[in-house]
Amino acid sequence: MRALGRLAFLATCLLGAPQATGEDRSFNCRDAGGSPPRLLLVQNLWGLRAYPGTDAEWPDERKVQEIAAAGFDAFDVWVGGASEEHLARWKALGAAHGLGIGVEFGPERAEDADAAIAAAKHLGSVYLDAHVASSFTPEKEAEALLRALVERCRRANMPLVIQTHRGRVTQDLLRTVAYARAIPDLRFDLDLSHYFVAGEMGGPLSAEADAAITVLMERATMLDGRISNGEQVQVDLLNPAYREPTERTAALWKRVMTGWLRGAQKGDVFPFRVELGPPAYAILGSDGREISDRWEQQKALRHLVEKLWNEAVAETGVGERHGAIARAARHDLAPAPPGPVKPGPSTAPADPASFP
Repeated sequence: MRALGRLAFLATCLLGAPQATGEDRSFNCRDAGGSPPRLLLVQNLWGLRAYPGTDAEWPDERKVQEIAAAGFDAFDVWVGGASEEHLARWKALGAAHGLGIGVEFGPERAEDADAAIAAAKHLGSVYLDAHVASSFTPEKEAEALLRALVERCRRANMPLVIQTHRGRVTQDLLRTVAYARAIPDLRFDLDLSHYFVAGEMGGPLSAEADAAITVLMERATMLDGRISNGEQVQVDLLNPAYREPTERTAALWKRVMTGWLRGAQKGDVFPFRVELGPPAYAILGSDGREISDRWEQQKALRHLVEKLWNEAVAETGVGERHGAIARAARHDLAPAPPGPVKPGPSTAPADPASFP
């Protein structure tokens, strides 16, 4: 009976997954041009909060300069509660360093999307990423809110992606699969790390987990990047001890990329946002400092994602390869001023390209 139940669950998940149709393509993030489908590598400003230390955080100017020099295409900001001064400063920083800007927010009601849509359009974001409400929101209320957000953004011609995240309505994997089945227009910014931790998925995925995650992968028009070992939400991919979860996650990311490319059209953009959180996401040592270098890890993630994308482009014959340095103009940037002492040494090998 247990085997029959497993087969029934797998069939239900797979039947609920959307098929690749012309209509699905319209839900992708898009730019104003007609270029081949391309990758947009985004670094979340939140990922540099309290870096290189809580007592000596880089100013935003330094953060954006470092992001540009590392070869990212854009940086990401949270616009909930942001003032016009915040928006103007972010827009100026993006323009000064040749970077795009991505936008995320946390709606509790459908009408919360209006200000975020306006901010995203003002900043030129190709996506609006929503961390929706609370995990304690009843399922029917959550579904109604998701439907309303999708419709509001559709009318505004703003690509909406729903963040899969602990503490949000998407916390539970099976509930989120149910939302996907119930709302055909729903698309995700898929962060696998939250499901790996919530489900204690530290090894190869079970058949049930793979079937459920596949439903969300086929609806993912954006990815969030961190490596989880099923116990911690983010581990140091430069530490050889975490090679296995790095390889497992990378393989899933590549599955999303290849599936997305096969249905993509000219002008479509695939955002991948790198975001390793500050403490308490990052683990502190007894000296109060992070036990590994968060910015070095995020640059290594950028390198890994670019590698996976270029492999997916080669395998599908669709899309535009992503260059090691996205804009030649970045070579003209002035050297970054010397910063405060960084966290202690990582156990990293010399070449992050070896992962995986």
